[in-house]
Amino acid sequence: MRQVGDNCYQWGNQKVYCGKDAKRKAILQGIAIENTGWREAEEIQVTQNQGLLLPSEFKETNPTFHLHEGYLLISQDREGKWRVWDMDRAAFHGWNYGTSPAYNEYRGKHEMVKPHIFQFDTLQDAVAHAEWSHNKAITEVTQWIEKEEDSWMPRNFVSKSKWKVMQMQMNDQEKRDARHPNRDLSTYLPKRLLRALGEAIRKELDHPCLQGKIFPSYAAAGRYKFYCEKYGVQPPNKLYFTPTEIMMLHEGLLQPDKGYEAEMVSSSNLLLLLGVGTLGLLIPYFLDSRANKV
Repeated sequence: MRQVGDNCYQWGNQKVYCGKDAKRKAILQGIAIENTGWREAEEIQVTQNQGLLLPSEFKETNPTFHLHEGYLLISQDREGKWRVWDMDRAAFHGWNYGTSPAYNEYRGKHEMVKPHIFQFDTLQDAVAHAEWSHNKAITEVTQWIEKEEDSWMPRNFVSKSKWKVMQMQMNDQEKRDARHPNRDLSTYLPKRLLRALGEAIRKELDHPCLQGKIFPSYAAAGRYKFYCEKYGVQPPNKLYFTPTEIMMLHEGLLQPDKGYEAEMVSSSNLLLLLGVGTLGLLIPYFLDSRANKV
């Protein structure tokens, strides 16, 4: 992007913008070119083109992925069925819950076994399930926060690895209790450790960046805190900033307003189209540091 006259700016050899917000418009033109081709910046819905770690079930030749709420990735598998991949939990979401939007229709025509419970016939069904799943997570976390006690916690709020670390702290009696036939050894956590985990997380959620906000997962809260502390503004897609958006941040063209930082994390249900050309582990922190080098 360059200045080509008095208060006039141009991205490459594209349209010259002059006057009020000229610099911002020229940079938005660059985003349009990077992500969607030769459409005018004012008409685009910004899309991303970054590598992501995808499960092997996804069809790698499919260039279209939908990102919902910054952590639910929706695309087709090798059988042409749609799936919802939870990047925070590293697990597929299934329709085999009585309150799932697809449950009543699917249980009569599909087997309730893997992999069928993870497959949706249409994109619309997958998106509806993703929205239901996200709202369910927000509701459960809200109930836990409002109870202000930690004898219970939404199981999927923390990662499997963090849960395992807590299980490793069980004493001999608690290990014996975990082997009770009515308990699931893989998910059991005694109340003593559950309270300790809850108290630790509540202290972290009391951070100035996180106060008064509800997150679907501990990982989502961590992402929000990271970008809040570093930039004071959240990525539009709730996952990472593109190199061009990083440049806009440095130029002061992205500000903490309603367009980028909602009052509640659950408020935006925007679906962004992802063009994924490569595979690889690019977590938000790596993406962010990589973008700073551009």
